[in-house]
Amino acid sequence: MKYKVFALIIIVVLVVSLSYSMEEKKGMIFQRFKLEPGAFNDPYALFFPLEVTGPGKVWIYVDVKKGEKNHAINVALVDVRVFDDDKDSKMDKDLWQMWMDFEDKYVPVKLFTVRNLSKPLVYFKRSLQSVLGKKEKPPKWLHGKDKASLGNNARIEHVIDDSERMVTEGKYVVQLLNENKSKIEGEILIDFPGEIFDVERDLWEEIPNKADLLVKDISLGRGNRIVVTIAKDKGFMPDALWKQRGDKAVVLQVTAGDKVFETKLPEFDPKRNLKYGEINYTIPDIEITGETSVTVFIDATNQVAERSKANNKKTVTLNPKEKSGPRQK
Repeated sequence: MKYKVFALIIIVVLVVSLSYSMEEKKGMIFQRFKLEPGAFNDPYALFFPLEVTGPGKVWIYVDVKKGEKNHAINVALVDVRVFDDDKDSKMDKDLWQMWMDFEDKYVPVKLFTVRNLSKPLVYFKRSLQSVLGKKEKPPKWLHGKDKASLGNNARIEHVIDDSERMVTEGKYVVQLLNENKSKIEGEILIDFPGEIFDVERDLWEEIPNKADLLVKDISLGRGNRIVVTIAKDKGFMPDALWKQRGDKAVVLQVTAGDKVFETKLPEFDPKRNLKYGEINYTIPDIEITGETSVTVFIDATNQVAERSKANNKKTVTLNPKEKSGPRQK
């Protein structure tokens, strides 16, 4: 029964969170996890660093999918002050940023190979373990704790105001600890005020209210430049997509004859109009000088989970025209 209630809570939180993401900056981490066997003196740990960019509530839900029935894991929310009690483990700004930039920042096996990160994270794990289960007043850096096991899921909620965020610099970490001799697998959902959007793709595919991007129009504008109209027909576009870089960036690709032009979401939609409707964008580097086949492909790197990908690409033939002539479609 409790599992069904938890599943319903997950669905409600996802729908509400994704709805709010249309109006404000919301961060979300939704990942599957595997906690390898640990021991009481040496638990296996996973770390999920967060950067909170404004006041609001942090929601943490942990759903155990596989594991021994009576084997529970510890779930906790702490802030960066957990590192301050040991001068050799203090998390300075450069070290924190290195952690946030690390591609596999949730994977302890890879994190512990980074010399500067290894010692603070080991200290963090021991500090948290030392206060779990104790009845005395918790340290200032601990903001919530719970346990999760099969049929008994964890839930933590914590409200962050501006005064707390100034003290913590908006730096928080969710940690999972496994002291059991068996592997435990599950899903973790973290919803918070921020710009991180790190949702495992197949989990995102299961989320309701997905976006539906489409190439609405391709035409010629002034100077025989290609003008494209991109629209979002339904669903949500989280703010964090405009922050994605490198191979995680949402790309608009335009092919005109043998020329290929690519631009990223914050470049072709800096005002984030796709959150609410459509945009017109003029391709700056291609001039049509003769009859040309033009293909426009939105989300060419397949970063956005959508209701349909069938309308993400469109091809038309464009002919050059006089600058004073009507806009050609």
